[in-house]
Amino acid sequence: MRYGTFRALEAIRLRWPIENGKIIQLLLGISLSPPRGGFAVQCRLSEGVDLELIRAVQKFAVEVKTTEGTHIDLAEKDIIGLRAKSQNDGYVPAVAALTLGYSSDSDWVVCKAAKLTIGKYTCKRLALDSVPELELAVRQHFDRTVSELTAQVLKPPNGLPQIFLSNILAMENTPAAPVEVLVSI
Repeated sequence: MRYGTFRALEAIRLRWPIENGKIIQLLLGISLSPPRGGFAVQCRLSEGVDLELIRAVQKFAVEVKTTEGTHIDLAEKDIIGLRAKSQNDGYVPAVAALTLGYSSDSDWVVCKAAKLTIGKYTCKRLALDSVPELELAVRQHFDRTVSELTAQVLKPPNGLPQIFLSNILAMENTPAAPVEVLVSI
């Protein structure tokens, strides 16, 4: 993660301490949306898995976690949600984890979650079973997404950052209207 991204996330955390995790989740979803990471993204802010990602035949159910410490916690509800999405709908279960500090370890790790259980995990441990195509997409697009949207997240046009970012995600998930091309001979 670039230093500017770290500073922006810190400003967001200070401005929106209660909503911070959900804001980061939405920023991650936007980073993976069709014009950026190439996935159709469904973001759930209350129940169920955090992100559902679809691109062609690839389907991922992603639990998003952040930490200011050394590990992330996977709760029973996280594991149950990921397993249900995998068993019922054929999604690959995954965890996206970000350490919120500025160090060499401060970058997204996206890992397979099929074998994970309830408990605490370091990002280094999660990185041992990464999902390279998701991790690459996140690392390519998250910094730019944060850079583009930080000012509006800090002062959202409608007063609420989650609504503002949800609207951005909805717009980016909406396919552009087909353009009719007329050719005269």
